Amino acid sequence: MDKEQLNSKIKEIVKQDDVHAKKAKEKQNEVSIMEKVKENIKKAKNCINKAIDKTKNSSIVKKMTTGQKFAALGVAAVVLIVIIALIGRFIFSPCQSIWCVTDAPKTELAFNSAGEVAEVAYSEKQIVPNGDIIARIQDDALIAELESAASKSIEANWKYFKMENRLAEMENAIAESKLKTAENEKEAAATALELASAYEAQYRSFLINGEISQAQYSISLRDKTDAEAALDRTKDQLERVKQNLETVKNGHTPDEIENAKQEADIAAEQVAKAKVALDGASITAPFNAYINKINMNVGDKAEPGMPVCEVVDLSKTWLRGVANKAMVESLKPGSVVNVEFQEIPNEMFTGKIVSIASQPEQTEKGEDLYELRIELDNPGSYILPEMEAIAIVVSS
Repeated sequence: MDKEQLNSKIKEIVKQDDVHAKKAKEKQNEVSIMEKVKENIKKAKNCINKAIDKTKNSSIVKKMTTGQKFAALGVAAVVLIVIIALIGRFIFSPCQSIWCVTDAPKTELAFNSAGEVAEVAYSEKQIVPNGDIIARIQDDALIAELESAASKSIEANWKYFKMENRLAEMENAIAESKLKTAENEKEAAATALELASAYEAQYRSFLINGEISQAQYSISLRDKTDAEAALDRTKDQLERVKQNLETVKNGHTPDEIENAKQEADIAAEQVAKAKVALDGASITAPFNAYINKINMNVGDKAEPGMPVCEVVDLSKTWLRGVANKAMVESLKPGSVVNVEFQEIPNEMFTGKIVSIASQPEQTEKGEDLYELRIELDNPGSYILPEMEAIAIVVSS
């Protein structure tokens, strides 16, 4: 409740005071309520004393036994206690001497991402448990963006990982193994070529001597040609393996490794941004929150920072109101008070006065009213904003 609302409430109270004053004047002939109460108490006391005196001298009492006398005295005591309690209740009831209405810190909540409102899960005047989603926007595109960023991050990190020494050592071992295999294959191909060449020379002499046919010689010649081709292939393979091993041994340049690291870092930042954007597509209660106001509905367009709702932290409830000069003189910061609310029957809440205005606000009637604030314990979050206190009793 702001200052303007408070002043408006003060004016309303002043008007009510005027009505009560007129009624009091008509009924009490310009005698104040407190004086009337004191007068009534005095009369009641005199009546009780007279009754006691008469009772003592009564012939009926004289005929009573001691037990009957004690029983009658007990009944009279109970009646007296009830009368005093009722009078005390009237005296300590705040009436128009003090007025307070609950208030609490208000917080505006907004999306951190732009989009169309897809859901508003709570309504005004409802209580939201801490962590529950109050509202959210359409997030399909944001989910897709996060998945894409995560995929690119994995790829960039793998590229950087392959350039690090621990993987380079593994690649070097593999390259050396391939080189050994290629060398063995080359030796085997050379041996096969020697054997095929020997067979071809022998078969060629057989052909000259007429011991074999041309077809038989062609077979040995083809085997020799195949062996020569196989040896050429193994030589080429060996050369490629040697070049790969040289590349692995030399490794990547520092610039290449640094660039790969930067790409991985940038990809990780994109993942973080995408996650923040997705988280910003929903509003959750930062505490056990009372929905004071809803500013948007499903289908509305939301922008980052645009207030969607206003919530109240019920764990920090206080009373804010005014008291007249007579009441303020009996109060001080730190005074403990007990408070009742009409909306919460049979419950008494404890609090303490935390501030009293040093300067009053003067009403149209010329009465000085002082603004004050009372902090209240609110277990169970039963006290809600705008509840008016119906009884405030200073206990110390």
